[in-house]
Amino acid sequence: MLYTGQILIIISILNNFLNILLFFFLKKNSNLIRQIFIISTRLNALFILLAFLFLMFLYISSDFRNLNVFFNSHSDKPLIYKISGVWGNHEGSLLLWILIMSIYNFIFTLNKSLDDNLKNMTIFFQTLMTTSFILFMLLTSNPFIINFSNPNEGMGLNPVLQDPALAIHPPLLYIGYVGFSLVLSLAVSGILTNKINVAWIKATKQYSIFCWTMLTLGITVGSYWAYYELGWGGWWFWDPVENVSLMPWLTGLALIHSLQIINDNSYIKNWVIFLSILCFSLSLLGTFIVRSGVLMSVHAFASDSYRGIFILIIFFLITGFSFLIFLVKPENTKKNPQSLAFNKYSTLIINNIVMTVACFTVLLGTIYPIILESITNQRITVGAPYFNSTVIPIVLPGLLLMAIAPALSWKKNNINDFKYYIYIFSFLLTICFFIYILSNYNPWGIIGIAVGLWVLIPSIIQLVKIIIKKDIYQNKIPGLISHIGMGILILGVTISSVWQKETIKNLKIGEELLLEGYSIKFHNVKEEVKNNYIRMVGTFKIVENNVEIGKINSEKRYYPVSKTVTTEAGIMHKFSKDIYIIIGENINDNEWLIKIYFNPFVSFIWLGALITVFGGIISLRKI
Repeated sequence: MLYTGQILIIISILNNFLNILLFFFLKKNSNLIRQIFIISTRLNALFILLAFLFLMFLYISSDFRNLNVFFNSHSDKPLIYKISGVWGNHEGSLLLWILIMSIYNFIFTLNKSLDDNLKNMTIFFQTLMTTSFILFMLLTSNPFIINFSNPNEGMGLNPVLQDPALAIHPPLLYIGYVGFSLVLSLAVSGILTNKINVAWIKATKQYSIFCWTMLTLGITVGSYWAYYELGWGGWWFWDPVENVSLMPWLTGLALIHSLQIINDNSYIKNWVIFLSILCFSLSLLGTFIVRSGVLMSVHAFASDSYRGIFILIIFFLITGFSFLIFLVKPENTKKNPQSLAFNKYSTLIINNIVMTVACFTVLLGTIYPIILESITNQRITVGAPYFNSTVIPIVLPGLLLMAIAPALSWKKNNINDFKYYIYIFSFLLTICFFIYILSNYNPWGIIGIAVGLWVLIPSIIQLVKIIIKKDIYQNKIPGLISHIGMGILILGVTISSVWQKETIKNLKIGEELLLEGYSIKFHNVKEEVKNNYIRMVGTFKIVENNVEIGKINSEKRYYPVSKTVTTEAGIMHKFSKDIYIIIGENINDNEWLIKIYFNPFVSFIWLGALITVFGGIISLRKI
């Protein structure tokens, strides 16, 4: 029974070897071999799914005869954490990665609009990549190794990972990351078969938008998880793991916009192919950074330099081969590029430049410590000051054009076509100027608010115009919705970052403090025993205008199995503000270190991100 998962994985890789062999026997009229080729691809997804479900069964049943279950689970752990614990470790998460890749392969076999040669070659490259990851798993990260000591109890899951967000955050990220592998395979196959046509563009656009949307949703969930779990009062820390998710997000955004301007005679074709390869390449590079241990991260849950070498080999093989094909056989284009007059085409080109430069700026800041350490043996970290001072100014031009681009035509535009934008921009500048003069606010805060409103207001105006005209089937609608989401997100990021208030104080039970018009009273502390941890709960009463408006509970948890202490933030969510409380060290029997944040409009960050995701989802229906 314990060998079931191992057997399924071996069958899967043998099936993949058969599929690779079948590819070389595919002929134009060989329908039987082609059918076997497709069936074999689908069977591989079934084998991997069964193996994954079997590992999940071992976790649910607390079968500690499996070494992976022994190291990452415990019989007292709640069911949801037993299930999510399957991918809360290196081995299980790698199996999830392979499962998602095989499901993408399965879904792609159902596509009937693509040329058979293009379709078969794409499946072939996907099979090669899937096989490489299966080999990597079998050689270095096998989740089905038998624990011959036959223990009665396991060691438990990392307490930080015992959170409902673990159930959705990694799968969403992987759906985004891994999905870009299919975009890469389509790009390479399109080059080799010379089938960069309308059907190819449609398929690439569908998968790119879907992957980017899922990646956006995964990053959103992860940022909210970090917000309430890590106890820092923030939502983004420029941690290496956050950076590696941001890089394919930026290039994916550039890819989506470039796919809107591609056509048969366009010079943008080669650029689209380049971005298609780059998205998954950055996903692989990020995987190496996260799992190799070359950079310290508060998010990393698995790091091994030996495994990192194998990931690096896979990265160089896939990326190197793909870019080699791209360089050796570039897409032929006619020498008639579109005019770069002020039109939709030119603004999308600028968007691509901005996103790509921002991506490589993040990449430089992330890998520079690795390069420096390899040369000088000196370990440093590149933190928020570098990224804030470089990335933000770089993306600013793209944000300014975001509001204008949807209203522009593909041809040359007249100044009268968007004169009301000039009025809006002038109005915002005037308001911001007076706010700055009459207050001591951070100038970056004023700029951020101006940019957020600049993106938000014109997008809303255009959307309302479309609704009034009852032209609800316009292709502009998904983009406008996403732009509205981005405007709200920018406002949330700006206001919550610039006007955040922080108070750290030793409080005795019964004492209170004032913060931004609220009276916060330290009510009591009580101990509670849960299934797999003991928690100390501090209760705080929140009073506004002499009226109690609610209570906030902040916890310190002790996990006996791992002998680990974690802190759970207590948060009162209001539309325009969050009151965020962390209970710290016990000074004496009656006194505790308390940290309190006042975060204005921080909810706009996740609201804006979710609206952006919604725009991405409905755009799939328009393709």
